[in-house]
Amino acid sequence: MSSRRTLILIGAVVVGALAAFLTLSYVRGVENKSDQDAQMVSVVVAAGPIAKGSTADAAIEGKLLTIEKRRQDELPANPVRRYADILGQVAAVDLGGGEVITTSMFVAPTALTGSNAAALDKGNVAVTITVDQAAGVAGLVKPGDNINILANYCQIGGQGGAAGGQGGSQSTCPLQRANGSSGEVVLGTPATYLFQGVKVIAVGQQLGSPVAASTGTGDKGATPETTAPPAQSPLITVQLPPQQAQLLVSLKDANLYLTLNRPDYTPVPMPFTNALPQLPGEAGTPLYPTQAPGK
Repeated sequence: MSSRRTLILIGAVVVGALAAFLTLSYVRGVENKSDQDAQMVSVVVAAGPIAKGSTADAAIEGKLLTIEKRRQDELPANPVRRYADILGQVAAVDLGGGEVITTSMFVAPTALTGSNAAALDKGNVAVTITVDQAAGVAGLVKPGDNINILANYCQIGGQGGAAGGQGGSQSTCPLQRANGSSGEVVLGTPATYLFQGVKVIAVGQQLGSPVAASTGTGDKGATPETTAPPAQSPLITVQLPPQQAQLLVSLKDANLYLTLNRPDYTPVPMPFTNALPQLPGEAGTPLYPTQAPGK
């Protein structure tokens, strides 16, 4: 009889301990959830009225969009947490101020208007040029990039040809040296900068960057296969003021070349020259400001 009572007592203790453990785990889970909900996170907030169709870039610059702290449990679904996620987009609805910005409040311009023309900045037109892969920076240019446009230049007089094309004897000797090895270097087909800081609107018919498609087999442990990215289109569409677009079209046969710039590129004077005292490689001049001689 005493054994039975002992077993009952032991069982009661075990059940009680289990109940206490489960209760403690539940309480801790509730506390953790409460702590997580109360956590302050950074989100983008409308600091003032923003009209439908306004660009996020202008709203950020005008401080109508700010980054503030909000409790996790007070946030709507899909909040925007950084400016970079909405750059280049426009407001899809009128905002009165105070709203936490969500991914549905700012959309691509074409999604709002249904027109590709919405991708253009005010006062500009879109114009398309054709360049091969070498002239187009090997296909590295993407929509939204900042580029310079250069063209080969021919002198009028003496050697024939017209400005903007290649002609005469220049095309047979792109690099000459006058008066022997110590003379100046003459460029037979020099290039000049037509435009600097040009914004790329599209490559081919793509307003967004092309992405290589993944065709994984889906089997666990199998190596996924990635298809080759689509061939780079030779068609580059840029935006320019109407008068500059007219000039670009006039020089479409001038053997155009592109350079890809950093986003913070600032245009600087680039005087045309067809003769140099010596080439940079001959002078040993560092090409980059931070590069010391001999390094």
